[in-house]
Amino acid sequence: MEKGNIVTVVTQSGEYVGKLVSVDAVTELENPRMIIRNPENGEMGFAKGIAATGEENPTSVVFQNIVFCVPSNERVVDAFLIATGEKDAPKIEVPAEKKIIT
Repeated sequence: MEKGNIVTVVTQSGEYVGKLVSVDAVTELENPRMIIRNPENGEMGFAKGIAATGEENPTSVVFQNIVFCVPSNERVVDAFLIATGEKDAPKIEVPAEKKIIT
């Protein structure tokens, strides 16, 4: 893993995604997002912060103790880039001609 890669960091308190700044004695992420799950349907999403009482969408976070750090899968990387404004969300194409469907 290299600096700037989108990675997933697992800690005892949860799972986080962000751009890797460093992974040495401590692990630092840029634009970190905490992974949350909808208990009703199990869908994943990003929390607005990384701690219930922390600032919304912090620019970086330093983890003291992690369980592991791995490259994020392609779908998570894509969602992260859209959530952080680094990539445009896919656009829905509307037909040029209006039709009545019967």
